[in-house]
Amino acid sequence: MKALFRLVGFLAVLALVVSCNREDLSGTEEQQIENYIKNNNLVVTEKTATGLRYILTKANAAGASIKSGQSVTVKYTGKLLTDRTFDAGTFSFYLGAGQVIEGFDEGIAKMKVGEKATLIFPSSLGYGSRGAGADIPGNSPLLFEIEVVSAK
Repeated sequence: MKALFRLVGFLAVLALVVSCNREDLSGTEEQQIENYIKNNNLVVTEKTATGLRYILTKANAAGASIKSGQSVTVKYTGKLLTDRTFDAGTFSFYLGAGQVIEGFDEGIAKMKVGEKATLIFPSSLGYGSRGAGADIPGNSPLLFEIEVVSAK
């Protein structure tokens, strides 16, 4: 009988945890993003017409501006709004050449070499309804912590 009560208690706690996680991501993508920003006390530097939230976390006034067509090297961490990391590393690409998802291109274009920023954007600027493999479900807003290492 004690084992049954333990099992019922465990299942009740598990159901509570799962439902809390679902509540964090309830509502439209816009609501999910706004809730994440509010719950994490983030201050948005700029919100674009496409829905990208740009949050400058380390300015570098002396840093070189980045131009479309340049090869840009960034350090990044990609996360879902549950704070689960799906990718991280250092990556080089040509800005504005369509080599990366739209939100990445749009957000990094706002940065200077040496700056750090957090980019949060809806799935329409990411992987859309198709998602990306097992790590990024369809219709997932994405968060990237970015540092621009160089631009040539």
